Amino acid sequence: MNEIRNVLLVSVDCLREDVFKAGLEEGLFPNCAALYDGALEFTETYTVANTTDPSLTAFMTAKYPFEHGVVENGWGLDETHDTAGENFQAAGMDTFGVVSVDHLAADHSKLDRGFDRYEDGQAYGKLYPILSRIYDTKTFNTVFGAVKNLGIGRYTVKNLLRDLGLISLHCRSARSVTDDAIACLDDVAPKFAANGDGADANGEDASGTDDEESGFFGWVHYFDVHEPRNAPRNLLEDHDEYTAAMMRVDDHVGELQDELEARGIADETLVVFTGDHGEALGEHGYEGHGRTLYDEELNVPLAFDHDALPDEQIDTQVRTIDILPTLLSLVDADPLDAAGEPIVTAPDDDPAEESRQLFTMAYPTFGDAVATRTPDWKLIRDREDDVEELYDLESDPDERDDLVDEHGQRREALAGDLDSWLATFGEIERQEVDEDTEEMLADLGYME
Repeated sequence: MNEIRNVLLVSVDCLREDVFKAGLEEGLFPNCAALYDGALEFTETYTVANTTDPSLTAFMTAKYPFEHGVVENGWGLDETHDTAGENFQAAGMDTFGVVSVDHLAADHSKLDRGFDRYEDGQAYGKLYPILSRIYDTKTFNTVFGAVKNLGIGRYTVKNLLRDLGLISLHCRSARSVTDDAIACLDDVAPKFAANGDGADANGEDASGTDDEESGFFGWVHYFDVHEPRNAPRNLLEDHDEYTAAMMRVDDHVGELQDELEARGIADETLVVFTGDHGEALGEHGYEGHGRTLYDEELNVPLAFDHDALPDEQIDTQVRTIDILPTLLSLVDADPLDAAGEPIVTAPDDDPAEESRQLFTMAYPTFGDAVATRTPDWKLIRDREDDVEELYDLESDPDERDDLVDEHGQRREALAGDLDSWLATFGEIERQEVDEDTEEMLADLGYME
């Protein structure tokens, strides 16, 4: 059994558990399937926020958005909160991060703290930032939203823009993200020399970093599945945009796996695969994310791939804020003082058996909604309209039958839990974002 020396966290924007698992079973995502083969998998993993920055900042701090303060995209993390990069650095590990959209860039998100190298695309050529700003204007967004599906069959405005290469400008493509991730791996774990003896051109050990004890933590985030979806045109004849975009990301997950093999570090690297939040695809009359707190926007994949961990599928309910504490525990780093808790404390320990109650929030721009979820019940509260919904998840997993008027005692108990959770946080101070960022967020559907 190999020791966990390195950690590579791969997150995919808008990746919901059920659609992803269906694609795995259909053989559409072979590289992810290879990662899942032998992995420790948590099928009941739920995000604490249904939009990117609040969710990923929770990933990087193990704290709820109402605590870390980033409740909207484009806001930055206050320096009083430690980041994942800082925690892994404190454990003596090299660190890198590669992100794929402007509002995760260092100057917006402040998530670069603690990363030796943080690639956010701000220096990615000259054409990308110029054209992406055209795409990100409110005017373009309004017009595009109105005309994107006009046409017949596959001959639509959106597909024309895709053929012209303009769709990809809503984010950095998987290609550029993977290229930067490979460059980061070159820094922390150079490839073996062609002679195969583990030495580089200077005859020195190339099987890892200069410090044999250091190891690395790397985070790579792909955005291609996010609307308007970087879906390869040739796949759209047989697959919907969402699946086709994920097929593209799957190719790049395979590249990362190949790179670990090429460096001789695959056996000592824990690969973690997950999503930041889900995506509504027409359920409950809505497509996208940020507006509702039904499971299609909350349930995300989570797998830990390393032979030191058991090959099991676990149905215990866990939260995305539990990922960072788990990773720190698995490399024997100092524990966190945060809301998240390890779901595996050491490679030879059993995974957590007791479900964690979820508390989660919707995107404030779209409405002030919060929810709490147990394995069996969910209570959703619209704080603006002062109304609640209650669902029996065991008998009604699709959340169609609102029982709030029929189960008063259950509603009262969950409402008390929600009140107690909300009472632990102070008031969030609103952050101002610049006009360019507002336009970018409007294009991505985050501003009305």
